[in-house]
Amino acid sequence: GLEASGEGLTFAVERIREGGTEGTYAGTVIGADGAFSGVARAAGWPQLATLPLVQATVRLPPDLPADTTRIWFVPEDTPYFYWLIPESPTRGVLGLIGEGRETRGRLDRFLKARRLEPIEFQAARIPGYARWVPIHQRVGQGDVYLVGDAAGQVKVTTVGGIVTGFRGALGVAEAILNGGARRELTALRRELNLHLLIRRALHHFAQKDYVGLLDLLNRSAQRSLGAHSRDEAGKLLWHLCLLRPRFLLLGLRALLTARSQRRP
Repeated sequence: GLEASGEGLTFAVERIREGGTEGTYAGTVIGADGAFSGVARAAGWPQLATLPLVQATVRLPPDLPADTTRIWFVPEDTPYFYWLIPESPTRGVLGLIGEGRETRGRLDRFLKARRLEPIEFQAARIPGYARWVPIHQRVGQGDVYLVGDAAGQVKVTTVGGIVTGFRGALGVAEAILNGGARRELTALRRELNLHLLIRRALHHFAQKDYVGLLDLLNRSAQRSLGAHSRDEAGKLLWHLCLLRPRFLLLGLRALLTARSQRRP
């Protein structure tokens, strides 16, 4: 654990090669150790809520090019989606994000329905962003920061966290080096909250809603999707709504539906 010591912190570091642990001292500690962060726990942050991710390595079907990712929206199985991402010319990973213990069983049925044989399975738990997690705490006279999955810095639309984790690291570096300046962290918080808003709109979509959404993607909207990264959700949504104002109406209707379903 972390302990206040003088003007900093003492903690134990595990030595992987030699084995055992070694005590050390630092004025600042950064926890980038995942969703079940030991640093966060030792410094007093509450445990983050997580979602189950399960995927299987499979041989690519003959109709899927090795440079193409395939997505399926199956709302009765998951409010997220299934994905098939090529990892080589012959193999890829097919998986989903779930919300309970039935996630693995649903993946098994999905694989069987598409006649895909699993080569191996992989599983993890991913933070489900619900609100901004404060990334800094004082422990005694020392400073503790959290980065990436340890701070729940995950886009809850796709449950991806690589780019947002790097942005969180940049923001922490900025805060340490510039005396607490947090411009990058403010921008990251705004981005993650926008993804949360999108997730709330999508979370109660039925199959017909996805069909309606995809029907709105004309050529100009598709070009906009190609020009803007999903890590720039604000720019992407702005351009889509300018090109297809019905996106805005669809989103507002979905948010109102989600709000009514959350009421007791």
